[in-house]
Amino acid sequence: MSLVYLPLTIGFYLLAQQLQKRINTPLLNPVLVTLLALVALLLFAGIEYEAYNRFSGILTDLLKPAVVALGVPLYQQLHSIKRELPQILLTVFVSVIVAVASTTAVALVLGASTEIAASLSPKSVTTPIAVLISEQVNGQPSITAIAVIVTGLVGSVIGVPWLKAMKITDPKAQGIAMGTACHALGTARIVEEGATQGAYSALSLVLSAIFSALVCPVVVPLISALF
Repeated sequence: MSLVYLPLTIGFYLLAQQLQKRINTPLLNPVLVTLLALVALLLFAGIEYEAYNRFSGILTDLLKPAVVALGVPLYQQLHSIKRELPQILLTVFVSVIVAVASTTAVALVLGASTEIAASLSPKSVTTPIAVLISEQVNGQPSITAIAVIVTGLVGSVIGVPWLKAMKITDPKAQGIAMGTACHALGTARIVEEGATQGAYSALSLVLSAIFSALVCPVVVPLISALF
């Protein structure tokens, strides 16, 4: 049974892709549909996640070259990115401060403990870095990992429709918004809209991770002290 975990996961994803093509709605995001199908299968069949991951973990490892591959559209847009780099840096930096501060504040206002609030603060950063940031601010890395996954899934499902509803049509603005707000999953979604969006999203993803590592240890304790 264990040998079918990997092809089964790939099969679920391919079927989910076909389903989205037939029923054109962002709610049927292939990643989300595949995740829900796998969770249902593991629960129904009583399969331990550790056993499943042991034979399908190669897919997680493939995320590393996939992220590196995002450098291709980034390189193609390098001439315009160089010209606009100061504005991009400022935009992403301010966005990270707002995201970290608002997430921490809202969590505390809703009654979450300081530890939970700290765990949620780096939710818009790619998982490996978010977990390290969580440890820095005395959060729970396991909670952070879940928050990152949920943020990415929600962003990949509703991000593009929301941008269009808000009349944000500039490809560069769309890319920066998705990369900063919902990391790799958001970038994987917005690159489907065009190479420009993909390039700016990939750059923002990296900058967001760097700035979050600098901002969280300062902003999270400050917001926690205020509440």
